[in-house]
Amino acid sequence: MDQVKVYLKGGMVALLTVLMTTGMVYGEEVKQHELDTVTVTANKQEEDVRNVPISISVFSDIDLEDKMAGTVADIAKFTPGLEIVNYGCALKWAPAMRGLYSDYSSRSSSAGLYVDAVPVLDGTGFDETLTDIERIEVLRGPQGTLYGKNSEVGVINIITKKPDDQFRGKVSAEAGEDEKLQLSFNASGPIVKNRFYIGLSGRHYEQDGFIKNPETGETVDDRKNNYGKVNLRWTPTDDLEASVIFSKVKYDDEANRMNVNGANNREIVTDLDAYNRSEVTLASLNISYAVNDRFHINSVTTSRLYNEKNANDFDYTNQTLFHVFADSEYKKQSQELRLNYSGSGFKMLMGAYLDQGNTDLDRTNETFKGTRIIHQKEDGNSLGLFTHLTCFLTERWSLIGGLRYDREEKDYEDPGKTINTDETWTEISPKIALQYQLNDNAMAFATVAKGYRAGGFNSWSPQGYPLSYDEETLWSYELGTKSSFLNNKILFEASFYYMDIDDMQVDTYINPQDLYKSNAAKATSMGVDTQIKAKLTSQLQLVAGFSYNDCTFDKYKDALGDYKGNHSLFAPEYDFNIGAQYRNVKGYYASADLVGYGKTYFDRENKFSRDPYELVNARIGYEMKHVDIYLYGKNIFDKKYDSNGIFGGYTVYSHPREIGVKATYRF
Repeated sequence: MDQVKVYLKGGMVALLTVLMTTGMVYGEEVKQHELDTVTVTANKQEEDVRNVPISISVFSDIDLEDKMAGTVADIAKFTPGLEIVNYGCALKWAPAMRGLYSDYSSRSSSAGLYVDAVPVLDGTGFDETLTDIERIEVLRGPQGTLYGKNSEVGVINIITKKPDDQFRGKVSAEAGEDEKLQLSFNASGPIVKNRFYIGLSGRHYEQDGFIKNPETGETVDDRKNNYGKVNLRWTPTDDLEASVIFSKVKYDDEANRMNVNGANNREIVTDLDAYNRSEVTLASLNISYAVNDRFHINSVTTSRLYNEKNANDFDYTNQTLFHVFADSEYKKQSQELRLNYSGSGFKMLMGAYLDQGNTDLDRTNETFKGTRIIHQKEDGNSLGLFTHLTCFLTERWSLIGGLRYDREEKDYEDPGKTINTDETWTEISPKIALQYQLNDNAMAFATVAKGYRAGGFNSWSPQGYPLSYDEETLWSYELGTKSSFLNNKILFEASFYYMDIDDMQVDTYINPQDLYKSNAAKATSMGVDTQIKAKLTSQLQLVAGFSYNDCTFDKYKDALGDYKGNHSLFAPEYDFNIGAQYRNVKGYYASADLVGYGKTYFDRENKFSRDPYELVNARIGYEMKHVDIYLYGKNIFDKKYDSNGIFGGYTVYSHPREIGVKATYRF
């Protein structure tokens, strides 16, 4: 905690010094510039972010470029209270927020991801490629009323740009250390003016690995993927709009970036040519109709298909002790229908959500005991009915309420264990908030909300133990404020929260060899999220964020011990970011960011942990009318922050320094 105070004091002193110095030197210029107004759809309605009673971070396309953010995992570094956990395995990046993490093996997540409204509700997809982005919204706190299951502690919304009557495009090329090459493009414009538009984007990425096999001297973790997206938009009338968005990413990666616990030399001994050739396909159809000035109807139809194809050596020796081959398929289709009403005294949203999913898991385990073939099937569907209401009680007071009913049915089959079972879960998610507008530049809110993570099945449950586990639920109590200063040149936000977590989904050991997932734990999570954004001059902008979290088990024990009082897994004690961007009217550009994380535990006994660490990223360049050129550095001091003790016996290697150049042509 002392280290947290040092960072806070140092950051505040630096920020105040810059503010005062800039105010004296550029005093006249500051009066002429302010931060842009940001419109978000966090509540599935267009609102000014400063008036939304939710702790939220928003990133525009320019923010993503300045932060060198190419994936969702990159965004987490600049979002208070969010970490995208790298489990070391192919496509296994999952969110941890406000003390709760996502175990990808449970096929559910503590926070939801929505890519052009396509829901990603399991532990895959959080390394989603970012191209042609309009904005990204990160919502903190339970969002179950509007988003339902697996939005227990937050939601990440990715919204891409709409093609319109303006022809525009961009081509970029990037080269860096370890033979990195990244080529990307986006282009959009009208097919039929004022009626039909198209947007195209794509990316090719490849980079040599940084982990070697000491017996061959070759790298074993090279990375390569290709991504493409098509966006078709139709506006037959002024009141009707329809968009079809289709995207696909195909991976051609080599080995995982992990080893047995304690192996910190970034080497892997293996007798298997590991690979990841998975594919992820997303599709969405969004139809919006304005009945009149007050009523709007939205229909969102989505589909996600994840084909998992990989081979991994988990024994990290030149013998076949534990090799895993996967050829699985995960499908999810959803349909949501919403009706929005906006009047002078209140605004309301009501809707219905349906989804249907199929999991066909096929794996082959080759061990010293022989070969084991695993085939499991899971089919399910869910229904959600929800409403959200904002009442303007007075000019300053607003009351926000919401309620959602969810019902989910799942069937599970494992022929190898002669298991064929099914479960049904229901949940009600209420929310109530009170908002007070102190003045034109400041507001405060108080919120009570319930969140939950969906239940599931135990694929490894020993005979005689439960084959399923129930939902994980929590009640969240939050106080927050949002303020702007100096004629909207500085925006400040802070939220304080307390969460009671019940029926936690945790691994429960029967003996050192056998375990299953159950609702055996309770916990308390409390903390604060803060962020500030300041446009000091037309050329200089500062951003900073800080989050502190304390999530500990109130109850959790099994045959191997009692973990009461221990910290939750994958939840940093704190995180922070401080950054500055300088953009000269003559074209000169420079930016620098410092990001850091506090101590993080990886096991329920709190024996394995990662010490606090900090990273520095920087970029300089020259921006012209159509061409931009940059020199960049990520982790420029080559800081090692390996994660020791993940899964109880593995080390996940951290990324080394990367220096590179990037050129962009806009038309």
